[in-house]
Amino acid sequence: MTSVLSVSGLTKLYLIPAGVVHAVEDVAFEIEKGHSVAVVGESGCGKSTLAMSILQLVKPTRGEIRLNGANLVTASKRDLRVLRQQIGVVFQDPTSSLNPRLKVAENVGEPLRVHRGLRGAELRGRVREVLDQVGMPPDAMDRFPHQFSGGQRQRIAIARALTLNPDLIVLDEPTSALDVSVQAQVLNLLQDLKEQRGISYLYISHSLATVEYLADLLIVMYLGRIVESGDADRIFASPKHPYTRLLIDSAPSLDPNARRLMRPPEGEIPSPINPPAGCPFAARCERASDRCRSANPELHITEQDHKVACFHPI
Repeated sequence: MTSVLSVSGLTKLYLIPAGVVHAVEDVAFEIEKGHSVAVVGESGCGKSTLAMSILQLVKPTRGEIRLNGANLVTASKRDLRVLRQQIGVVFQDPTSSLNPRLKVAENVGEPLRVHRGLRGAELRGRVREVLDQVGMPPDAMDRFPHQFSGGQRQRIAIARALTLNPDLIVLDEPTSALDVSVQAQVLNLLQDLKEQRGISYLYISHSLATVEYLADLLIVMYLGRIVESGDADRIFASPKHPYTRLLIDSAPSLDPNARRLMRPPEGEIPSPINPPAGCPFAARCERASDRCRSANPELHITEQDHKVACFHPI
């Protein structure tokens, strides 16, 4: 299959007075057309920095990010303006991501006006079409964002992300500000759009319950590094890294028949300014040995493209 997004050796370091923050370290993965890749982990694991780097809202320290073969990192400002039209983005809180002073038609139509030069009836026709695709009625166009529920506002935000027919949509915690019942509606919408339009998703989340429903490939990050990746169903059924196991055990499921241990991870994530010499999860891991405390395991394939960075996988 063709890769819509290819990331290799991606590293982002921040220089601060206290030292160097290792936000993202040597991350590599691909997203194929029509597939969804979810990135999960606790707060501070680097998943938001990863998303911001792909959107080129922050510049990576090193590494490559290729969108349909074009390197976003080395692209000129002019080329980047064109390439960004192939990426849609949906943020966490639709209340803050939609301009409250603009009507829905203006919020959704802005990318078409700026990048396609559409005006008047042609612009309104395209806005009406994309709102219909996300299940919003035509009269929504002439109302303001505050006149809608949280789920409806997120549908409007998704409509805006669809206007330029992107190949990839970056979803940064798109359901975390919504009630559980509304989360399910938004997830169903995203799944339908993926199947109907062949869109690829990069789904950033700390909620494994939503990820379990939407993701084809799962990437688990810890302290800026990928510690496990592979087929999402396979990882949920049989995780290999102790950290992934703890995340799954601590997450409620959307499936009412599922029964999990509900055991939250204990301890704290080490400082990204002064990461430990060995495995960064060793201090919180029941399986840790002396080797784990002195050497950092490399990500390696265990079976069928299932990768894990652990000396003592489950």
